[in-house]
Amino acid sequence: MDKKNYRFFLFDLDRTLWDFDKNAKNALFKLVDSQQLPHLFGVTDKEEFFQRYEVINQGLWKQYERGEILKEELRCNRFLFTLQEILRSAPEGSLPAHSFSPGELHSFALAFGEKYLEFMAMETGLIPGAEEVLEAVKAKGGKIAIISNGFKGVQYRKMNTTCVHKYVDAVIVSEEIGVMKPSPIIFRKALEAICGEEYYKESPSRARNEAIMVGDDFANDIEGAQIFGIDQFYYNPYNRECDGGPTYESGNLSTLLEYI
Repeated sequence: MDKKNYRFFLFDLDRTLWDFDKNAKNALFKLVDSQQLPHLFGVTDKEEFFQRYEVINQGLWKQYERGEILKEELRCNRFLFTLQEILRSAPEGSLPAHSFSPGELHSFALAFGEKYLEFMAMETGLIPGAEEVLEAVKAKGGKIAIISNGFKGVQYRKMNTTCVHKYVDAVIVSEEIGVMKPSPIIFRKALEAICGEEYYKESPSRARNEAIMVGDDFANDIEGAQIFGIDQFYYNPYNRECDGGPTYESGNLSTLLEYI
């Protein structure tokens, strides 16, 4: 396949550059110990706790992206619901003597959720090939924008504690502009931020033809980019099936360099 002279690169952050799955698990495992979950809730299997949390968290994120719940509800309830499930499913007599009132449990979950964000933002694992790709894009004179549906404070800390911030020309976070991927508005904002509003205004089709979106979420990243009218590189390490083929697809992020 012939290489295309892309100038403007829109990257998702979580699970595309920043290794969300590994970092989130590391942070949660540390937090289980520091917040005494084995003592307070009888949590002895960290992996089981993480898997329970993940199911609940993913469901709440979908609700958040649909605008059904607020950010604050997501941050608290993902841990509140996980802890409630652990308490309900624990065999009789297996929990410590201390019992939480509903208000105490809510307060604990709220504080736990804030600590989790702090711990997670300190993790530095990147997707294999991420720095190589960013460095190569900059070496070719490319402009890079991060486009994310994540929480703004956490996303900035993730970039600043890794090398990602060195390569990025603009950051567009949905929380700051009021729309989320896959809305074409957020893609336009990101492209304008790195190509310049005047350049985009002169010829939107030219600017879009010179841009590519790189992401791991087919619905938010790839279909969103398709709707906006720019090429897409679908980072698909788990070989998930998808309808409506992306411009490029690979389970190896470094493969992007073969096309630019």
